[in-house]
Amino acid sequence: MVSGANGAGRVGEAVATVEGDIPSGGLHWAWYGLGVLLMTTLFAFVVRQMLSLIAPSLQTSLGFTDLQLGMLQGLGMAVFASVASYPMGWLADRFGRRLILALGVACWSLATALFALQSGFWGLFAATIGIAVGEAGLAPIVFALIPDLFPERRRNTANFIFYGGSLLGAGLGMALGGAMLQWIGGAQAGFPDWLAGIDAWRLAMLAIAIPGPVFFLLVLTMPLGKKVAAAAVPAVGEEADTHDFVPYARTHWRTLTCIFGSIFAMAVAMQSGVMWFPLALPRAFGIDPTTVGVGLGTAITVATLAGVVLAPLMLRLRRANSDIDPVRVAAVFVALTPLPAALLPFTSSPFQAYCIAGVQGALGIAASSLMPGVLQNLALPHLRSRVLALLGIVNALALAVSPLAIGAISGLIEGPRGMLQAITIVSLPSLVASAILMAFAPGPYAATLRAVRPQPTKELP
Repeated sequence: MVSGANGAGRVGEAVATVEGDIPSGGLHWAWYGLGVLLMTTLFAFVVRQMLSLIAPSLQTSLGFTDLQLGMLQGLGMAVFASVASYPMGWLADRFGRRLILALGVACWSLATALFALQSGFWGLFAATIGIAVGEAGLAPIVFALIPDLFPERRRNTANFIFYGGSLLGAGLGMALGGAMLQWIGGAQAGFPDWLAGIDAWRLAMLAIAIPGPVFFLLVLTMPLGKKVAAAAVPAVGEEADTHDFVPYARTHWRTLTCIFGSIFAMAVAMQSGVMWFPLALPRAFGIDPTTVGVGLGTAITVATLAGVVLAPLMLRLRRANSDIDPVRVAAVFVALTPLPAALLPFTSSPFQAYCIAGVQGALGIAASSLMPGVLQNLALPHLRSRVLALLGIVNALALAVSPLAIGAISGLIEGPRGMLQAITIVSLPSLVASAILMAFAPGPYAATLRAVRPQPTKELP
């Protein structure tokens, strides 16, 4: 651990030196880079959400069961994204984050197009794996890039802009995806003969694959500021520190368990609504499945705006200990999320369900928007990509657990509202567990900060 500490010190000195030498144009390129990363992430969200929106169409045209849909959205997307997340983060650190992210964009765009051409479950499952592997590098690469792009005084601003912008775009993307499905379904009769006979869900998947080459070129040709370029070069002693993550995780296991455990439980609950509302609401209320995308997307958009405003507002109101405040504020938001979740089975209209999703989403987003800064602070500089890769792994595992659990439980509950009840059965205990873990997090988190941050040396008299 002595050599690891020395290596961490050299890495920290290298980063600090580069940050202090950022030219006047460096910040300009930093904001441009953030914009490219944001647009690329929005593109990935649209692809991922379209898989949820076309679930009713897959059941209608291919006769899939709820469990098969859960396997596509859970095992296909989540398990393989989880497996690929850490290697993608390692590759990005070793061979360049821009290159690996661009290759990820190419992978998920091609897989999205191939998804539209499949007619059997296993073909669709393989295409979903391709989408998952391509998107696996997003979280570790983007969140590791933000501290490299921006000086510390601007890091929280960049985090909030990226997190809020990506989720806002996700809500808008779901609304636009729903509108696209509605438009294709209504206008298909006027399409040329070679398109008229193709399922609407296939046309939608092909349409969202088309921008892939544009985003590939944007990422691959993104100008890197001086700080980003330097960050891509392995620092002195970095290879010697390759195995430092295990001692770090053992030392700070309480912090990592509380933070990542809470994130996992929250993600299970949040994914349950996004994934299954397009199927649950038409069953419960007899509405057109294509209208759910617009309603749910609008609810997510409103929730995102509220959440990203609530988080910094609460931070401004608490100034007792600015280092610990993000965790304590997140604990307050997470503690409130079970309240709206418990009301979902008693809704009597889609509007009420959207309102519940909006309130729960706003609270969850407010807490989640604080997590990037928390994770950036608790990680040593030379371990940042590996620690942030855990975020992708945790979210991917949640994506695996939630669809499978709800798909299995809903098959055991009879009646049109069975899936709404299944969503509550899975999400409510998850939110309670998330609240408990986050409530215990401030103490271990403070201890980790004291350990990873360099202590000022006292001058001898």
